[in-house]
Amino acid sequence: MKLHRLLLNLASMASLRLGSALLVFALFWYLSHHMLPSQLGGFSLLMNLFFLFQSLLLLGLNMPLMRRIAADPAVAALESSNSYFFALPVAALVGVGLALTGHFYSGDGLVWPFALLGLSMLPTAWTVVAECVLIGQEQMYGVACVNLFEAIARLVGGVAVISAGFGLTGVFVLFTALRFAAAAAYLCNRHVPAPKWRLVAARTIESYRREVPTYLAIAVVTGLCVRVDILLVSKLLSLHDAGIYAAAVRLSDAALMLPTTAAVVIFPTQARMFETNRAGFENLMSGAVRWYLIAGFAAALLVVTLAPFIVHVLYAPSLAEAAPVLQILILGAAMMVMDQLLSTTMMAARAQQADLRSMTFGLLVLVSLIILLAHFFGLAGAAMASPAALLVRVLYRLRWAQHLFSKPLVWAALRVLAAAAAAVAVLYFGAASGRTLDLIAAYAAYGFLLWATRSLQAADWQVLREFVAAQRHGAGRT
Repeated sequence: MKLHRLLLNLASMASLRLGSALLVFALFWYLSHHMLPSQLGGFSLLMNLFFLFQSLLLLGLNMPLMRRIAADPAVAALESSNSYFFALPVAALVGVGLALTGHFYSGDGLVWPFALLGLSMLPTAWTVVAECVLIGQEQMYGVACVNLFEAIARLVGGVAVISAGFGLTGVFVLFTALRFAAAAAYLCNRHVPAPKWRLVAARTIESYRREVPTYLAIAVVTGLCVRVDILLVSKLLSLHDAGIYAAAVRLSDAALMLPTTAAVVIFPTQARMFETNRAGFENLMSGAVRWYLIAGFAAALLVVTLAPFIVHVLYAPSLAEAAPVLQILILGAAMMVMDQLLSTTMMAARAQQADLRSMTFGLLVLVSLIILLAHFFGLAGAAMASPAALLVRVLYRLRWAQHLFSKPLVWAALRVLAAAAAAVAVLYFGAASGRTLDLIAAYAAYGFLLWATRSLQAADWQVLREFVAAQRHGAGRT
């Protein structure tokens, strides 16, 4: 049953990510054809703030909550009640702060959208807790259903309110109403105990408070690493540039849906394997460093080649400048999966401090590079900062993993990165005529260098087969 449940959860989360992402992108696509880039930038700013603060309502305790419920499902009622009443005051403070922030954007017509975004934090406090409970119980299907319903309603309603001329204010009236609907749906889910004040215990709340400093710092830094680029672009450049940048980010994020979904679903298995079969985990990790990077950059080369065509087909002509931004950002997406793997490994190893240090270091590099490169190179410079900072963060994490496992992980990654850099150079500066020939030349260089540096090894397949066989053996015993 273990392998079957793992695959079912992966399918549920994949359908959630894929379906939700397609629906979110469909709304973004519609807005891109019916709004100015500056208005699109305002929408992207607000949504990035929502996702940033949504991840902070539990003050970073999302992962510990999931871990406790995964270890002992019987505590779900106690944990859901205490977590909700722990998150609710935070949601109220964040909501007031967002509403007040809207007055700084009064010239852009964002006062009411900011106020509505603040109001949406109240139901979101419960949805965050409910989703942690369901994921901890490995009931990903319930999360998928609610999120897909909300995404469908947001798309259909968003098209309606924009067509009726209600603008961004109408979009966020709908958004807030759907947040309340999602909260109500989770209250009706039989796997999620409704919050009860009588279950709130001072001892439990105090235990949460003791966990907050480290986990909150991780959540803040992680959220800023993901969202700070658009926030800075909107202030350092303009909302117009933020709209173009966001258009490229939407496409780059689409490339990460399935890999990041797999990272979330595999985390419980990964944590168990780390504890019960350290040697097997180390061998799997050694190969995964190369597998993820090799596959990621192979896909990125294709996207770099097709970026102008993709942007031309999907977006209005006013967003044509998103193509070169996408070509740069996709190189970071190729490394993001590796970053996800290493982050979940740190969590499985209970190395939260190391995770925090790597994220903080990466954030400082990211902010510094955005400020510097945006000043000299504008929008393209801001885009360059993201993959550069992510590379620094991944290498920092690999150094930690190398010390823990006594495996040459940094050197393994650097060999793949060198091959990828050569392939990108061929693609950008090759003398071949036409994109197809340039791509073929880039892949040829990539493949040759991977072979020459022994980044591709036949032994990798044996390790993968052993991992799958171990999962099947576990399934046969349960």
